[in-house]
Amino acid sequence: MNNCFQFWKAAQSFVTCVRYDGVEVHDMYCDALTRPEPVHDFCIGRECQPRWEASSWSECSRTCGEGFQFRQVRCWKMLSPGLDSSVYSDLCTMADLERPVERRACKSPACGPQWEVAEWMECPAKCGRKAQVARDVRCSDETRPCDPLTKPPNVKNCTGPPCERHWTVSEWGPCSGSCGQGKMVRHVYCKAPEGRVVPENQCSAENKPLAIHPCGDRDCAPHWLSQDWERCNTTCGRGVKRRIVLCVGISGGKFQIFDEEACVVNEKPEEENTCFERPCFKWYTTPWSECTKTCGIGVRMRDVKCYQGRELVRGCDPLTKPVAKQTCTLQPCPTEPPDESCQDRPSTNCLLALKVNLCSHWYYSKACCHSCRAVRPPAS
Repeated sequence: MNNCFQFWKAAQSFVTCVRYDGVEVHDMYCDALTRPEPVHDFCIGRECQPRWEASSWSECSRTCGEGFQFRQVRCWKMLSPGLDSSVYSDLCTMADLERPVERRACKSPACGPQWEVAEWMECPAKCGRKAQVARDVRCSDETRPCDPLTKPPNVKNCTGPPCERHWTVSEWGPCSGSCGQGKMVRHVYCKAPEGRVVPENQCSAENKPLAIHPCGDRDCAPHWLSQDWERCNTTCGRGVKRRIVLCVGISGGKFQIFDEEACVVNEKPEEENTCFERPCFKWYTTPWSECTKTCGIGVRMRDVKCYQGRELVRGCDPLTKPVAKQTCTLQPCPTEPPDESCQDRPSTNCLLALKVNLCSHWYYSKACCHSCRAVRPPAS
């Protein structure tokens, strides 16, 4: 027997075993001890009222610790004698019927220590080159060690962006003053071939055009000219920022770069400084759980936690939060082949069912199994 949850469905004097996704299956897949008594005279002389029906609970989403169980909840209504069908949930909601819960917590034996991993950092490699990228890996329990044999890797190889990225510049702005003080500024961008602006580290730093240029007179003695600070080399915590400082001047109206000795060496501005970005809040995730199903479509879970150092905090960016739940698609659940010797139920108008194309409905496919064989698509 497969583990995809099944439940009994009763309609008028007819009880069937229905799979978690609403497909009717053989009675062997349902627990005989829970088989309901057939429902007689569901509604007589009045319009049938809708009702909520819930499937059996799935297995716990985690094999240890706290997890969740799921089930399907659908609104059902007897539309006509012999036609009991799922309907829009609004009908049950408007009837002020309390919807059964679709998720509940479940607890398995306590988990041992688990490895928790942060997201991979940005690849530091320049275009077309290879490097290594790292991530933080930590054990969830400080008092007991995690199994070193199952430790996820904290370093992997990475390749820099394609080298067709190139620098582009805007027009120079106006001169801000006289010789030695005057500067012209322009914007410098790193762009992909399709014109999209990308991070500057995807272009070669060696040939980055100047964003700040001296100006003021036709001849200007050598002096120090500082470019803008580059981005801090860390995304959180304390890091280092750098900038280009050049000894430059203007000779005969032309810009010129001089050796550093041509400028006053002890007046050279700093090329490197410390910087501090936001506190280091990091998302960590545990390994994925087993799928909640063994066939069909299920769910798998993992814990997602925010840490600052060793402390659990709430400061991580919710926009970068890793997903904690995702579906898992397995092989289709088994169904029984059609019974070639079945007979139509005498109490059901199977000619009408064929005429109005009701053979796809679970009830008529069973009650009119002989007649519906004619419209059933051949097995592939």
